[in-house]
Amino acid sequence: MSVDGVRVPRGRAEETRLRLAAVRAVDKTRSIIEEGSHVIIPIVDTRDISSLLGPGTEVVERVFPHRCSRNDPIDDIRDKVEIPEPMKLLLPVKWEQFGDVLVLRLPHELDEHEEEVAAAYASVLRVKSVLRDEGGVTGDFRTPVVRLLLGTDVVTVHRENEVLYKFDVSKLMFSSGNTDERARMAGIACDDEVVVDMFAGIGYFSLPLAVHQQPRKIIACELNSVSHSYLVENIGINHVEGIVEPVLGDNRSLEGESIADRVLMGYVKTTHEYLDTAFRLVKSGGVIHYHETCPCELLPARPLERLRAANPLGRVDVLRFREVKSYSPGVSHVVVDARVVKRA
Repeated sequence: MSVDGVRVPRGRAEETRLRLAAVRAVDKTRSIIEEGSHVIIPIVDTRDISSLLGPGTEVVERVFPHRCSRNDPIDDIRDKVEIPEPMKLLLPVKWEQFGDVLVLRLPHELDEHEEEVAAAYASVLRVKSVLRDEGGVTGDFRTPVVRLLLGTDVVTVHRENEVLYKFDVSKLMFSSGNTDERARMAGIACDDEVVVDMFAGIGYFSLPLAVHQQPRKIIACELNSVSHSYLVENIGINHVEGIVEPVLGDNRSLEGESIADRVLMGYVKTTHEYLDTAFRLVKSGGVIHYHETCPCELLPARPLERLRAANPLGRVDVLRFREVKSYSPGVSHVVVDARVVKRA
């Protein structure tokens, strides 16, 4: 059966949807459909919406598929929050949820309503605490700049790819942009290998390897005592005590030479400063997973040059190069998987 919908250019679709949702004109029982360079938003009432429709927008009749679920969470949040209707358009449609703790980035226009906003998100998303992201990270340990809006307990257990990560969301980073890389590491075959994770954190990469593969041993080194304490806990709750050996301290102090079949360098910004250590630890024929943040115009040359410069008498064979995510405008976070052949 055909019903009314608003046909809008794709680039203005979300803005239009939000405005229609604010006056409860969107039919939440039906799905939005795509039509070339436009999308069509199902509506329940065409009265009094003309002021919300911009140039190139029109009311049409279409057949819309029914939705399995009535509401998106953001629609429920807008219905629940007790703030002026125009301000509901400013509510963020994206957020970071780690277990039962939420991190929100709010525009300054909502400053006076941040507590009401936090309460609505917490109720709909069923979280115990809400933090406000106030400006990324700070310091050598990349501590999040956040402020508590609701709740008291910001320690959570976050499940990802069948791995459990316990951590304090107010003190430690957990980058959602690295989700694919953590999943990829879970699929890296490393049976009977000795692995050194030079920047282990709470076990971001060590734990997927230990849970999903069969390495002989993972030496997980971490300088930050807070991260290290959660790494120790996470080894226990994932039941990989016989595989992962946590080490508190600077990875440059790790003893031995040519001890690792595989070295993980999951850090950014200054990772290249630790390449000498990585090449000391890796065996000839072993693999280094080298992460770097690099201006896009210098890719892929700079990370490859740095790897080869660290092994001037041997050879570095690139097995894989990929962009993990955009780090900042014009800068990418990349990872190079490289096999190292040392001079005999």
